[in-house]
Amino acid sequence: MTPRATSPGHPGPTPPDPTLDDPMLRVLRERHPEVDVVVLPQNRPAPFAPVVAADELDGLAAGAEQLVDDLLARLPLGDHTASRDGRWHTDEWDQRWYEAVAVVGDLRTGDNVALLRSTGNALVGLGWQARPVPGDRPRLVARRHGGFEAAAAVRPTSLVVTVRTAKVRAAEDVAG
Repeated sequence: MTPRATSPGHPGPTPPDPTLDDPMLRVLRERHPEVDVVVLPQNRPAPFAPVVAADELDGLAAGAEQLVDDLLARLPLGDHTASRDGRWHTDEWDQRWYEAVAVVGDLRTGDNVALLRSTGNALVGLGWQARPVPGDRPRLVARRHGGFEAAAAVRPTSLVVTVRTAKVRAAEDVAG
């Protein structure tokens, strides 16, 4: 078994071994004593997110929707239309962000990639910093002043565009 680590310059009792409490990690340690197992803490402090009033939340959502409108207006959609959706999301730290999604469907083979290329060019033209993302399918990500983020990805016969606000905390969540 691997000896327990001690803090340099701090001899004395070592903290309990967390791998002994977890059945999977205990078996791993028993079968492979030569491997050092590191268990990171589960609780981490909430990242910083600015506190905003309720009326500012509406403004953020409207801003994300307007950014999608501006982007779609610059794309060569032809006869195609975009189905739209938008909603607020909340994480485990009560941080919220709004996500506006547009899906341009019924595209022919290859048209989705051409539209993705046009999306990247349109984002740059609108002042975003955009870049392609390596991976198994064509996609891109972009950032803009004010904390907005955008992503666009191709599906077999469509293009999905997402604009997201920065994470914020609602004033009523902080006060309550």
